[in-house]
Amino acid sequence: MRFRVSMMLLLGLAVFSASAFGQSIGSITGVVQDVSEARIPGVSVTATNTATGVKTPTITNESGAYNFSNLAVGPYVLDATLPGFKNARVANIDLRINETLRYNLTMEIASLGTNIEVTLDARDILAVSSASVGEALTESQVTALPLVGGDVLDLISVLPGFRAGNSTPGTNVDTFAGISSNSINTVRDGLSVSDGRFQNGVFATTMISPDMVSEIRLILTPVDAEMGRGNGQVQITTRSGTNRYTGSAVWSVRNSALDANTWSNNNDVDPVTGAWSPTVPNWTNQHQITASFGGPIIRNKTFFFGLYDQNFVRTRAVVNGVVLTDTARQGIYRYFDGWTPDDADATPGTSSRPAVNFQGIPLSAAQDPSLYTGQGLICFSVFGNQKLNPDTFQMSPFTQGDCPGGTAILPTNTSVGSPFGTRTARLRTRRVS
Repeated sequence: MRFRVSMMLLLGLAVFSASAFGQSIGSITGVVQDVSEARIPGVSVTATNTATGVKTPTITNESGAYNFSNLAVGPYVLDATLPGFKNARVANIDLRINETLRYNLTMEIASLGTNIEVTLDARDILAVSSASVGEALTESQVTALPLVGGDVLDLISVLPGFRAGNSTPGTNVDTFAGISSNSINTVRDGLSVSDGRFQNGVFATTMISPDMVSEIRLILTPVDAEMGRGNGQVQITTRSGTNRYTGSAVWSVRNSALDANTWSNNNDVDPVTGAWSPTVPNWTNQHQITASFGGPIIRNKTFFFGLYDQNFVRTRAVVNGVVLTDTARQGIYRYFDGWTPDDADATPGTSSRPAVNFQGIPLSAAQDPSLYTGQGLICFSVFGNQKLNPDTFQMSPFTQGDCPGGTAILPTNTSVGSPFGTRTARLRTRRVS
């Protein structure tokens, strides 16, 4: 039993570790110098993630340069210390996806017996070092912006450079700084999640809940070559746990029964009586349940974050089904000679016309003289001189009275291309008690 529990724990840690390898990263670099701009080697520089408490140390080289090339995205503070110098700090650093920040630190000589720290606010320093043009939405912005569909990719439309397509043919494709959305590559934690089979723009293989996202970034041009294909890129970083236990629960309901009916549906009439009869609109009822929770396993060392998201969708659609008339159910077909049979609600073409109306009553040639000037309605039975009772499956003779309004009954030995050809179909019935 103890061995089984240990294996399950190891498997869980392996899953968490595997997801960590795909996390998006950023870089912080710069130099440390004194007030005369002389470079200072051997300075201890530490980048501390203020959300998780994880510290990453390094030492400046002989040129006074430091570099953090593998930092997880998030909030940071940067500290530089060296005996004989005042400590230097840069606070409120917001490191984003695939972003390189550059901070040059200046250290002053400290007086004997004093311990002074000089702090700079990163928000007052233009430190981004990148050739890419784009914009990012932070975790707080993602959760604050209104989102109806529950997919964080819908927020792409609020970023600069996005242009929605319109209904004009050939221009109904979304573009990003002039680039078609079909050329955009969506990246999640460093891995491409674009649908490779169908070109569907920025849509990923799965919906991504806003509660799962730490940051979403749109790169317009030029794209980062290390992230793979695409003329443009959408880069998404998922959330991780911090030193605080946090969670949320969301229940979203979308019911189209609360929507007003459309004008075209309200304008419909009954084709038989001609009375006003609004068409019932299609109905969709969607429930989306999302719950997330995260926090520390070991403070400043190990963290967890989990999210449960499920959609319950119920739909109802209005469908017009094609049914046989009572006469057709008996195996009796009706048509006009020289015309292809058409249904009652279709507009007759140059070589077709309906044989009956919506109530199944046969039409005569006199009702539409502009289309037909020959003989009247013709009837034939696929069972020869017999007709079928669809309720009892019994056969009875096929007579002239079975062709209401018709002027002729087609002889049974004449080929008309029926499902049974020119042969008589014989049915065997069995009574089951």
